[in-house]
Amino acid sequence: MKYLTITAMKTILCILLMFAAVSVFSQNTSQYDNILLNTAADYRKAEPQVSLAADYVYTTPIDKENINRKNAIAFILRWMQGTSDYSFAVDESMRKITNDDRELIGVYAACITGYAIQKGKGVDRDDLKLNSYRMLAIYCENPSNNYKPRGEMKKMIDAKNQNKLKEYLDSFIKK
Repeated sequence: MKYLTITAMKTILCILLMFAAVSVFSQNTSQYDNILLNTAADYRKAEPQVSLAADYVYTTPIDKENINRKNAIAFILRWMQGTSDYSFAVDESMRKITNDDRELIGVYAACITGYAIQKGKGVDRDDLKLNSYRMLAIYCENPSNNYKPRGEMKKMIDAKNQNKLKEYLDSFIKK
């Protein structure tokens, strides 16, 4: 099956959200705490803040001590889990490429949400996946982002640089 079922995707996003929530627990309040995410209208109304949060995560280096960045990632993941306007396909490639690294998962969440919101509700699923991973590769190959590519991430960056990213990503689909 090319993509996991909606239920499985929501479950994976919920698990990712729990990881993010645990890692961002703090006595400080977040600027995102006052953004309601209860109804479909709330999620639509929050899109500009989600887009800003995604831009912030994507333009700041990995820093485990940056509470603002952690809060932005937690907010993005919370929005991803509950929005009914977008469907975020999470497949085996994400887990393997990020090696379950919470920081990289957060950057990937920023990439996929930022691209989805920019393109709108009708964004093609394959286009969303390809361009989100392209953005992640660009982020990870930049030394100023405090990430040293290795393993599958290094392979993905190499594939992007050889204009073979789609083929690389397709290799994760079980035949």
